[in-house]
Amino acid sequence: MTQKRRVVEALAVRYFKRRAGKAVHPDARDAVHFLNPDERRALRRIEYLAVGRAAIVGAVCAGLGAIANVALQPLLGDDPSSASWGRWVEFMLLTLLAALPLVAIELSLIYWNAIDSVHQLAAAAGLPLFRAKEVGQDVVRHAGDIVDDEDEIFAAVLARAALEIPNPPRPMFGIDPRREASRLRILLATLVYKAKVSLTKFVARTLLTRIFGRAALRAWIPFVAVPITALWDALVCRRALREARLRAIGPSAASELLGFVLAPHPEPSPGLREALMRAIGSAVVRSRDFHPNLIEMLDDLKSRIGETDAEALDDVPRFIECLRRLLPAEQKAALHTLVIACILDGRVRQGERAIMTRAFRVCGRPPPRIQVLVLQRALLSGDQLAPKMLDLLTP
Repeated sequence: MTQKRRVVEALAVRYFKRRAGKAVHPDARDAVHFLNPDERRALRRIEYLAVGRAAIVGAVCAGLGAIANVALQPLLGDDPSSASWGRWVEFMLLTLLAALPLVAIELSLIYWNAIDSVHQLAAAAGLPLFRAKEVGQDVVRHAGDIVDDEDEIFAAVLARAALEIPNPPRPMFGIDPRREASRLRILLATLVYKAKVSLTKFVARTLLTRIFGRAALRAWIPFVAVPITALWDALVCRRALREARLRAIGPSAASELLGFVLAPHPEPSPGLREALMRAIGSAVVRSRDFHPNLIEMLDDLKSRIGETDAEALDDVPRFIECLRRLLPAEQKAALHTLVIACILDGRVRQGERAIMTRAFRVCGRPPPRIQVLVLQRALLSGDQLAPKMLDLLTP
């Protein structure tokens, strides 16, 4: 998988490699995706401590920024509303000069906390961060890309989760994750996500000012940022660690589930091979994201069933038409693959629910909403997987 290595990502991978000797080797008796009770306790402890550290960092940095803001307020006089533009410009510049170093320190500590915690999670679960793996060799190399070393691919995937680096949007395996996506909607969602902390602070300040009055709040309103920043930093850290854990155990879970799907079809027909590939492609398109777990799943599926001559694997209507031509047993395998692909990134979006509903109804089966949630929960929790979980999807 060819990726353009970002500076912070490269630093994270280097940090992982420097500490690689401290990682434990996985227990060969357990599948990687199965978390035993000891591993679960260790992972919970690591997550709680990391989230707590993130909240403390956010609160301290926001508190220092609020103190600087209060200390500079005399520049505006007794009535800030009547202060001159020159005073306001001076106040804003000095506030910005005080805030920028704090923001840099906060981000550095938050990222270090996430990266170090992801390494601890991998070690506690017995997951090797460096392994030889060739994924998605049909990806076109772009000029200026820095190629991941084979043994760094898995570490880089976890580093991107820790740093909240988005998955690459360009097509792979002939599948374009943005085929049905609205560019404007993606842009707006990105802007809202990036501005979440500022928007929350603005709303909180506005509400408190209206409730208590501007004069009463003038002295301490900057401190509204303290609990808000602490909460957001904690939530972002929790989300990053859960995503990292999902990326760590996802490929192993997908491999075992694919084994269950293909067990009744040791020599799948050309139609079934096409349907299985299109099932994953449809899930990618409807999620609008090429999650690393789905890349691993596609690569694993290709190694099991071989290449397919089908084109436009991301064309959802073609997947539906392909389903209609399959035998009932083959339809069952294709539906199972679709469900696995839809839950493998940890979330089932509205578009994914819609394609699952349509696919099951085309095959004359009721949509298995509860059974999908059960399988998703088992994946996220690190439970032992079994063929019966898939059979319950298509009774």
